[in-house]
Amino acid sequence: MASDPAQELPPEELDGEYEDDGPRAAPGVSSRMLRLVGGLFAVHAEVAKQELSRDQSRLVGGIILMVIGLSFLSMLILLLQGFGVWLLTQRGLAWGWSLLIVAGVDALLGITAILLARRSLSQPLLPETRALVKRTISTVIS
Repeated sequence: MASDPAQELPPEELDGEYEDDGPRAAPGVSSRMLRLVGGLFAVHAEVAKQELSRDQSRLVGGIILMVIGLSFLSMLILLLQGFGVWLLTQRGLAWGWSLLIVAGVDALLGITAILLARRSLSQPLLPETRALVKRTISTVIS
């Protein structure tokens, strides 16, 4: 009597033997891949948190510089305009030249503070995290 060949083989060697089953992946490969991808994105999230705390302090510093710059402009316009013009007229300058010089000094101080604030605020947010996510996605996809 002929015996069935499938009964003679151990269960490990039966994988993919029947046409309707097709080749099977090792058990748990998809769950391991999901855990790996989840772990990678957990690392990305941690790097993003660290980067966000650094960027947060940079943004707060930039906003403080912006407030200082605007305060200088406001205070100089409101409080020192009259004194500056008066001082220059006491030195013998005409009212027009006195006003022009005071306005120029105010503009110089205000623009300097605003440019410093703009430089601080213009840097991109989370550059390391974005680069790391791009590299991970390109590695996983390819």
